[in-house]
Amino acid sequence: MRTRNLIVTAASAAVLAVGGVTACGGTPAQDKADLPVTTTADLPVTTTEEQPTRQSPPTLRVGETVTAYYQPTYDEPDQPVKVTLKDLAEVANETPGKTSYAMTFRVENTGTATFLPSLLDGGTWESEDGRLVDSVSVVGHEYEDFVQEIPPGKYAIGTSVVEVPEGKGTLHFTDTGTSPMFDVPLDS
Repeated sequence: MRTRNLIVTAASAAVLAVGGVTACGGTPAQDKADLPVTTTADLPVTTTEEQPTRQSPPTLRVGETVTAYYQPTYDEPDQPVKVTLKDLAEVANETPGKTSYAMTFRVENTGTATFLPSLLDGGTWESEDGRLVDSVSVVGHEYEDFVQEIPPGKYAIGTSVVEVPEGKGTLHFTDTGTSPMFDVPLDS
């Protein structure tokens, strides 16, 4: 007798389960095979190019061109400028513990605001071990055709001579709002 009750109970449970799926709007297994299945491989892939940001500016080496960004004034949006480091040379320096570099830049203003070449007069120097020197001395200019400002769509070439502490390091160039523009590694 007990066996029979178990069979009835098991059969009742099976009927209730099938009936419950149908009552809840379930679809039989055969119909589900016709439905499209979306997998993660079918989803559109969105990638972003790895571009330098204002927090991680591009590194500029001799012969290379980078797009840097500057903020003309504190209340204006960032503007693009293409900067090429045409030449980098260590030059004579008589100050103990210091090294001077002449850096020749070609600057093309690709933005809509005026670019000030004085932004290329120096920046913050950082040694390999993390020492920061905030006031890099500008010891000379050889502006071939740098003018007071470079209007949109124009370019100019000029040379800045900066004095930094001896040793390997990086010169960080910043804009008028002290936001990063680009970096130049220096190896003395």
